[in-house]
Amino acid sequence: MLYYITKSGFRIIPKLTDDLESSRVKTFSRSMYLSFAAILVAAAGALAGKLISIIIQWLTALAYFGDIKKDISGAENDELGFWIIFIPIAGAVLLTWLSRYRSFFLKAIGLTVAIGAGAPLGVETPAMIFNGALGNWVGKLFACTPEECYILFVAGTCSTLGSLFGAPIAAIFLAMEVFFSAITFNTMIPVILAAITAGAGSYLQRGTTPVFSIPTAPVVNKQALLAYMAVGLIIGLWGSMSTKLSMLIEKMFGKLTKLNSWYLLFAALIVGIAGYISPRVLGTGNHYVNDLLQAHVTLYILFALAILKLVAWLFFSGAYKTGSGITPVLITGGATGLLIGVVIQLIFPAVVIHSGTLVLAGMGAMLAASSRAIFTAVILSFELTHDANTALPVLGACSIAFCISLLTSYSRRKRINMPDEVKQTW
Repeated sequence: MLYYITKSGFRIIPKLTDDLESSRVKTFSRSMYLSFAAILVAAAGALAGKLISIIIQWLTALAYFGDIKKDISGAENDELGFWIIFIPIAGAVLLTWLSRYRSFFLKAIGLTVAIGAGAPLGVETPAMIFNGALGNWVGKLFACTPEECYILFVAGTCSTLGSLFGAPIAAIFLAMEVFFSAITFNTMIPVILAAITAGAGSYLQRGTTPVFSIPTAPVVNKQALLAYMAVGLIIGLWGSMSTKLSMLIEKMFGKLTKLNSWYLLFAALIVGIAGYISPRVLGTGNHYVNDLLQAHVTLYILFALAILKLVAWLFFSGAYKTGSGITPVLITGGATGLLIGVVIQLIFPAVVIHSGTLVLAGMGAMLAASSRAIFTAVILSFELTHDANTALPVLGACSIAFCISLLTSYSRRKRINMPDEVKQTW
């Protein structure tokens, strides 16, 4: 049932291949054959993800600072002034042109250039598209059936979480919640081995150090737990509204592109204007997750990440149908959670809440509300920081956000496309 619930949410990536809901592997020997292919896909995908990260950093340094070797983390501190508006547009020109071709490898290349030029998406978006397409291509190379190609596509897509985020367990749950309607042992073996391979690649790069660091969180008290639940409630509404806005934007640009595909550049123009107001909106913004978790931000930065980046991300992802990605959801959710925490502290100064836990609860709640992949959101939050004391607040916030998202969408049951027996069970 969770699979059909997530289908009404904000998809992590665009639909790259046919949605083969009954993808199953009938024999153990065939599963081992697919597992070998999945390991190759995950290993190549880990290298591709690293290369995409490097290219994006180089392009950002070249576009905003004129020096490809400059060690920068984002587009802030540039001195371009008004001209900063046109850089995201220039990057989107290549993506718009490549979108005419039905090649997801080309789309991944176009997205890489666009993100380097300021598109508000994470590295994982082109990496997941590339790795998913790679899995599908390897399946055809190995003379696999369409169902087996879909399994390799899922293995390549989901393994990206293991390599880029050091979250192989979340990668497995993402496959189960979002991509497979039926789970069997033989079907999941290739996905599990791909996630392990990608996770091993992450371990070789950074060891056991988590991707993001958080100040040691204290044991949760009753008042603080209520505050984290409030974060989940508000962000659940916020995430549900964002999903609906994205659908409206996608529908609007779908009508415009029937007239001329270059209308997509209007979305890049909105990104450029948002970047002119605050350059922190542009690019991946990975480093801001650590800043948020450490509470090394001002109110101005919080508003920029919670509001401006959300608007830019919704327009760009809706226009180009890139899917939500992971990083933009984490950044906007974390910034919103910290903003809510500031308000709570002003109203209830006696309540002792942990800023890092607020951010992590907001990140997980936003992911759970927008994608409806609740288990993925909870486990990813833990794997990103390795802090066990945040488990209960994050689980509570994600659960409330998930339920709020369901309540605001299930009022129109005609939108839910699931078999009759599943509806009756639900």
